Amino acid sequence: MIMRNSLKTTAAAFMLVALTGLTGCATTRDLDTLKAMVEKAQATADAAAAAAAAANSSAGEALACCKANTERMDRMFKDSMNK
Repeated sequence: MIMRNSLKTTAAAFMLVALTGLTGCATTRDLDTLKAMVEKAQATADAAAAAAAAANSSAGEALACCKANTERMDRMFKDSMNK
């Protein structure tokens, strides 16, 4: 009976060590893959942020132009009404 429990304990310990070793190797590889994916995602996010900033700048310029045109048209309308 004692031999049987000792054998079970040894077998369980061996399985745990083997499983830990296999998982450790896979985890390292998975972490490298995950790191590459994160770096690629970060580069994509950086590019998207730059594009958004450029679009925001263009939108600001368009809005300023629109406001200037609206003011110009309002002045033209008021001038035509005064004549």
